[in-house]
Amino acid sequence: MMTDLPWLCGVGITAYSAVIVATVGVGYDAHAYWLAARGPVYSAAPNTPDAYLYSPAFTQAIWPLAQLPWPVFCALWLGAAGIVFALLLRPLGWRRALPLWLCCTPEVVSGNVFWLFAVVVALGLRRPWLWAVPALTKITPALGPVWFAVRREWTRLGISVLATALVGALSFALDPAGWWAWIEFLRSNLGSTTSQVGGLFVPPVVRIPVAIALVAWGAWRDRRWTIPVGMVLANPVFGSTALVVLAGLPLLLRDRTPAYPPDDPASSAGQAVGDRGRDGPS
Repeated sequence: MMTDLPWLCGVGITAYSAVIVATVGVGYDAHAYWLAARGPVYSAAPNTPDAYLYSPAFTQAIWPLAQLPWPVFCALWLGAAGIVFALLLRPLGWRRALPLWLCCTPEVVSGNVFWLFAVVVALGLRRPWLWAVPALTKITPALGPVWFAVRREWTRLGISVLATALVGALSFALDPAGWWAWIEFLRSNLGSTTSQVGGLFVPPVVRIPVAIALVAWGAWRDRRWTIPVGMVLANPVFGSTALVVLAGLPLLLRDRTPAYPPDDPASSAGQAVGDRGRDGPS
């Protein structure tokens, strides 16, 4: 019976995805990104069709792709999401991966950025510059630096922070007015979205500190699964679609090699924290 549960969930969620497509169409989140990269960026209020909430850095990054006609952009964006989930889940074998891939279909048909977050989960400990992606989009799920700081992995912490700062600085240099518009957009809409952000669940003012604490504990105890779980909790809007970041877990847990090369002076401190976490506090 337990072996049937993933398939039941996958089929049920796929049916839910079909309902989404029938009611609001394909790629409704991706369409907001496409429009923002081509024209007025912060013209739609949050929780309205085609509302764009991320920093100008994201629209600048996708600008070349957004010059394609909408059907082509949509096909490429959604197709990339589907392929990425298949690759991330591949280590599980197709019998387990396929129903889990079906569970990711709401993200595939909507075209949000959670599939990129799943890549960050899978590769972000090895490539800390990837944490710039959540930091410059949804902001609060960028919890990799918390992991690095607790484990005293100063080199990786520096790379993650510096990469975000450099991309942000370059983006600001290219479009300072866009950044000021984004800041004003967030400030002016914060009050109007407080009652909606988080949906029917615990509000972000509670969830985000819990997420930070969870990842900090996970770093101390060497529990990598806390990274994607913390990202889900820290997401500004707590919805079921955010759960797809867990697709990065198979590759994250599979990579158990040391985070640092033997000659890295920071490795001894980071390893000491990991050993202490496994053994518990002395």
